[in-house]
Amino acid sequence: MKFFALLKKELREAVPWIIFAVISLLVLSWFMISMKEYSLRDWPYSPIKTGKIINQSEIFRGDILLEAAVLMFFISILLGLALGFIHFWMPGFRRTWQFLIHRSVTRTALIASKLSAAAIMMVCLSLAWLFLAWFTAISRRIIIPPESGLVRLGVFYAYMGFIVYMATALCALTKARWYTTKLFGLFVAFVIYIIIISQANIYRAFFISILAFFVLIFQLYQTFLQREF
Repeated sequence: MKFFALLKKELREAVPWIIFAVISLLVLSWFMISMKEYSLRDWPYSPIKTGKIINQSEIFRGDILLEAAVLMFFISILLGLALGFIHFWMPGFRRTWQFLIHRSVTRTALIASKLSAAAIMMVCLSLAWLFLAWFTAISRRIIIPPESGLVRLGVFYAYMGFIVYMATALCALTKARWYTTKLFGLFVAFVIYIIIISQANIYRAFFISILAFFVLIFQLYQTFLQREF
């Protein structure tokens, strides 16, 4: 029961951020899709002219969601940074770690509640992406439905924010100085992102992200257990 009470607290702090992230994703993505539609039909320099025979598949292709997937990539990063800040940096600024640590709850339950809340937020973000892909397909704004690979890519990008979340948490827990290795965790996350996005195969990128996930979560767990507040 104590774990669920902690989880409820972490979710309450994270809900405003996920609402902002989901609204930003849906509104900006729909704006980009609408602008793409305008540029292909109504723009003065559009290749589509009256009386010109064209291939309809060239008008609204399913890969129009690729720009929205890139947007998802950056939104997930910002969401991971925001959640990592409020879950691990804010207790340090407010000096509430001592209050949380010395309650009748284990450190494992404490960090598990934070990680679970962040994971739930990433799931909500991926569900928003799936809704966007589904609604775009059934609304006939594009003739060819989005390819399944592109939909999977958006879901994968949504969960990438969890890597940034753990890296931000590591930066908050380390006792290093700002001018030394305080932000080393975020640098590692940046390197991981470069390696992942450079992969041509999404399954290879997924394997690398899983490997990075286990390394970061192990390091985060060990650091939190040994940290003196």
